[in-house]
Amino acid sequence: MKCPNCGGRKAIEIDIHSGGFSAEASPVKECGKCGLVWRIKMVGDKSEIDIIKPAKK
Repeated sequence: MKCPNCGGRKAIEIDIHSGGFSAEASPVKECGKCGLVWRIKMVGDKSEIDIIKPAKK
């Protein structure tokens, strides 16, 4: 998947399980290029990008 911030394609999937995140439903990814941490979540019928940690400046 392409990074929504820099367009990089080197993403690392982070396997976490807590109250707000589920790796099965919406895997959390970290961009290897800019450091952005995000996931794609479903809101109703639409998918949204959920930024968990901003990219490094």
